[in-house]
Amino acid sequence: MTVIAFANPKGGTGKTTAALLLAEQIARAGASLAVLDVDPNQNLLDWKRRRDEAQKDTPFEVLGRPTEDDVIDQLDQLADSRDYVIVDLEGTASQIVTMVLTRTDLAIIPLEPTPMETRQAARAIGLIRRTAKMVNRDIPHTLVFTRTNAAFQTSDERDVRAETEESGVRLLSASLVRRAAYTRIFRDASLLSELRGQSVSNLEGAITNAREYAQAVVRLIEATEAEAA
Repeated sequence: MTVIAFANPKGGTGKTTAALLLAEQIARAGASLAVLDVDPNQNLLDWKRRRDEAQKDTPFEVLGRPTEDDVIDQLDQLADSRDYVIVDLEGTASQIVTMVLTRTDLAIIPLEPTPMETRQAARAIGLIRRTAKMVNRDIPHTLVFTRTNAAFQTSDERDVRAETEESGVRLLSASLVRRAAYTRIFRDASLLSELRGQSVSNLEGAITNAREYAQAVVRLIEATEAEAA
């Protein structure tokens, strides 16, 4: 059982998209999982509700925001019965975010590679590290670049990569590029794979990118587990 939490105090970083893409790829690989939507915007829960209304099957469970009193018990129960639990956290530092982090095996911080978003991501890293000290255990965490340009690396991305490497913060080996398909899955309450046969620009490129991203996450989980052993 592995708990993966997506965190970033800034909105619009692709946090919910990254969580949903990972959930679909893990489910397609045959693992069991549940998604816990802790973000007050409830975008994942709304996505699932619209799928239910359209009578579309979803290969994983999506659950709404628990109360602070219930979140630990719910996480533990889900982790005992699923291979993976993916949590889309709210942006602000709060008690419920801290409580989820105490049960997290990997925290993922999505951000567009710009100096402003890097500063916001540093706040999420600070919260993760403070929580790790509080519970006296390491909470593995990584940045993942989102909405990158598939054709070339911008100067901002080069600068942020260099800064990240210098600071020693882990950066996921795969980025999520800017693709029209990643906005369509929310507009149409679809899975990425369900867009085949529709007029979506470079869909196969988006599917390949999502698969490479999910594989990078799983490899990182395996590496952190090996380090801890």
